[in-house]
Amino acid sequence: MIISIVGGGATGITILRHLAELVASGRDNGAISGIQLFDKSGFDGGVAYRTQSDRHLLNMKASTMSIRPGDADEFLRWLRARGLSCHGNRHLPRMVYRDYLDAVRLAAIAQCRGAGVPVHVEHAEIVRMRFSPDRDVLLTTDLNITHISSVLILCTGHNAPDDHYGLAAIPNYIRDPYAQFAFADRDGVEVGILGSGLSAVDTAAALAKTHQSVRMTCFSRSGLFPTVQPVTLPATADDFRDALHRYVASRERIEADAFAARLSGLLLETTGIRCDLSCRNVGGDALADLEHNIGRAESGEPSVYSYLVSVIDVMCDAWSRMRDVEKMRFMDVYNSGWLRNRSAMPLENAIRIRDLMRSGRLSARARLRNVTGIGGRFRAILGDGDRHDVDYVIDATGPSYRLDSSPLYQDMQRQGLIAFDALGGIRCGYDDSRVHDRHGTAHPNVYAVGGPTKGTHFYAAAVDINLRRAQEHHYL
Repeated sequence: MIISIVGGGATGITILRHLAELVASGRDNGAISGIQLFDKSGFDGGVAYRTQSDRHLLNMKASTMSIRPGDADEFLRWLRARGLSCHGNRHLPRMVYRDYLDAVRLAAIAQCRGAGVPVHVEHAEIVRMRFSPDRDVLLTTDLNITHISSVLILCTGHNAPDDHYGLAAIPNYIRDPYAQFAFADRDGVEVGILGSGLSAVDTAAALAKTHQSVRMTCFSRSGLFPTVQPVTLPATADDFRDALHRYVASRERIEADAFAARLSGLLLETTGIRCDLSCRNVGGDALADLEHNIGRAESGEPSVYSYLVSVIDVMCDAWSRMRDVEKMRFMDVYNSGWLRNRSAMPLENAIRIRDLMRSGRLSARARLRNVTGIGGRFRAILGDGDRHDVDYVIDATGPSYRLDSSPLYQDMQRQGLIAFDALGGIRCGYDDSRVHDRHGTAHPNVYAVGGPTKGTHFYAAAVDINLRRAQEHHYL
């Protein structure tokens, strides 16, 4: 059989590596006769890793970034072999990881070819998919070339942030927060950064290095930055994790409000730490909050982050037990609080953001309600009635998982081969990753991993989680 992988970012390369290991070890029993890999951006790392800025850091520590199953140290060995030796607790620039992914991709291709399995690699966008009469998969590229395969694995990753305020037609709106900023660096220039999460932190850190005269303001609902990762994750007792696991496992269905309340209650009961995922401390002092979180991280004491890290699988299980309306409720009310506490920023970037705020070059505003274009500039409208005008807007609200603008997914949806998920991805099986058609029937030979599974899965982009999901299936 020939297996096609659509998407050559981190997830697609993880799948390729997995298939290469099956072929080289003979565990596929000779079933795989060829592999086809397609990537529309030319294997440049995609949205997450194509950046050229050394201020855009991986949010995960180097020791956790290997995509070789059973070999957690591979990434560290790769670094050492290139004279980039570092401690496993460091957060490296994203562009370094792009080079690692390139090396893994080339090694996996060589591994397959060495075992007699050809690999076809093409820089092209797949814009059409259909089934042949005998149910083979026919994929057509933007060059109108059609390829045949037995199995399709969709790994199309995620996209630039959604244009929530309809600003795309305004010249000084920058959709990609990881782009190189070409506007002038001069006194008096005001830059608005939409969001205050990890993408906004990366954006502010990078812009501060290349544009040392501009002033920046982060606009968001909460006005607060993510919490801060400790250099070394402190040891924690299992009381909180065990109690939350029992709560989830005992229920066939989970309601968003009840789950968030129970999580906060159990955390307080078992650790004495308070956590409100609804972010009701909106409008707090961002600098004071950041300084507190830096101090907590430097102390090495357990924090909300320490405990939420331990329950990722429990969160995923709870998500799978929520009806669609409850998932929407969680995303609307609690997701920002979850991300702020669970997706904590590297200490190195936290210190940079703190110093920028202390110097007056960066500020944060809460209760963002709207952004409009006005006379060649932009006006941020806040919930307290205040308004703030800026010269440029950089959208750092986080990646979009929406697929309804993709030619491939539009084509598949028109044929009834897929159904879009309201939370951004397409409908697929939680346990087997098989893509479902409009009637909810699983295709036997079409799978989705990573970005396209958003909605079915709570986490759709985490490297470690997608590695585990890739290992769970042979796609044969």
